[in-house]
Amino acid sequence: MLTVLIVDDEPLMRMGIQKAIDWSNYGIGEINTAPNGRVALQMVEEQQPDILLTDVRMPGLDGLELSRIVKERWPSIKIVIISGYDDFSYAKKSIACGVTDYLLKPIDSKSLGQTIDKVTQEIADERGKIREQDQMSHLLQQSVGIARQKVLKELLFGEAGEKELQRYEHVLGLNDSIRGRNAVVLVKINSFKEKSTLFRDGGLLHFAVQNILEELLRTEGSGELVDLRPGSLLLVLRQNESAFKPIDDFVLQAQAAVLDYLRVPTTWGLGSIASGLQGLRQSYRDADRAIKSRWMSPTKRIFAFNDERSGKSLSANETIHTVTQALQLGSTKPLLDELEKMTDRFTKDCIYDPESIEAFYLKLAESLETLQKDRNRESQPDLRERVREVLYLSDTLLDAVASLDILFQESVQTHQHLPKPYSKVIRDVIEFLNQNFGEDISLADAANRVFLNRSYLSYLFVQETGSNFSDFLAVLRLEKAKELLAAGGMKNYEVAEAVGYKDFRHFGQMFKKHTGMTPSDFRKIAP
Repeated sequence: MLTVLIVDDEPLMRMGIQKAIDWSNYGIGEINTAPNGRVALQMVEEQQPDILLTDVRMPGLDGLELSRIVKERWPSIKIVIISGYDDFSYAKKSIACGVTDYLLKPIDSKSLGQTIDKVTQEIADERGKIREQDQMSHLLQQSVGIARQKVLKELLFGEAGEKELQRYEHVLGLNDSIRGRNAVVLVKINSFKEKSTLFRDGGLLHFAVQNILEELLRTEGSGELVDLRPGSLLLVLRQNESAFKPIDDFVLQAQAAVLDYLRVPTTWGLGSIASGLQGLRQSYRDADRAIKSRWMSPTKRIFAFNDERSGKSLSANETIHTVTQALQLGSTKPLLDELEKMTDRFTKDCIYDPESIEAFYLKLAESLETLQKDRNRESQPDLRERVREVLYLSDTLLDAVASLDILFQESVQTHQHLPKPYSKVIRDVIEFLNQNFGEDISLADAANRVFLNRSYLSYLFVQETGSNFSDFLAVLRLEKAKELLAAGGMKNYEVAEAVGYKDFRHFGQMFKKHTGMTPSDFRKIAP
């Protein structure tokens, strides 16, 4: 609701104006009065009303002088001059003082109502414009912030190079963050999944930490923030005259602020101080290596790139090879045994190089992914990325190993439902068929190709594929025919010949039996 101050040295006039209209109809909820200009000026200073209605002629500080002072100090206040003289000179002076309107005495309710309606509408319009400007400014700041984050991500992790840097650094104000002396610092929210339940969801917790860090970066003039993934943030901190605090001091302050406000501990990895794009990328790699050390020292909260580290390298190439071979032959036991050994090993001895641990589990994930793709089956959604996520979210090595054990157990269950791989003989036969399905080939041709007896090959083929040779070849030819028909550019009989059918009528019968429609009908619905 708006407020109004009525100023007149005549009590009856002040009361008359107060009673003349229903002020609430105009959105005005508070009405105050003053007997003269000096009292009014003091009240304006204390209350800053939205509207000032003042008489012109008053002892001491008159209405025009009061209006001039108020407009100088509080330009947003709307002023209406009240005068008993229809004198143009007064009106002219009023306009010069920035007065919104001019009322002549005696004042009736109609003219007062019209004036107040006009003034309150102006206030509403101005405030609406201010809100729009604030919203636009906020959206612009958000857009620039998002753009800065996107460009920084591309520069740090993508293929963006010096050309892209030159294009964006001035527009987005990234000069200091790239050209100056900076360090990349990684921030991990500890026990992120568990703590998220206290904040209703992980997004809210992540956003709260991000807000605290962004506010500190603004007040300290220290650098940039990049949102990496849930529970993980990246800072580019400046180490130069524009930063009010050294990097180490800022990290201590920020870590304490998050803990004080949210009661949430965080772990920090500090990269090397460097300049230029390549230096910044190296600083990120240093910070990434540093923060992985938390697995070995779970009670420590800040890790620097130059901290002393001791840990055995986990060399597991032979193990990975053995596990991969077993998976290819359809056996998951070596993988399960190796997971159990790793858990036992890390329980007894945690002194291992973090990067070699990560490399081991990523190679295991790659073996499973490759095998599932080779079987023409959909692999689990990026198993390697899920391994990286587990490793990043884990605060200790034992937490990571336990979570990875569950992840690989789930993957193994999926693997066990896959069909067993074909033997080399059958794989060679299938490759022969794929290369020669358009020719007049037979079981005998395939048997000669793999140097086997025709009857024995027929037996093997049925055992491993679940289909006899002729049916398998027919399905292969008809599936290829569907591809050619969908592609267009060939007549139906040309398609038949291309996939090995010399008799077009026989091709049509086989195609309809396989698809439920003729080749021509299939063309009409083919994507």
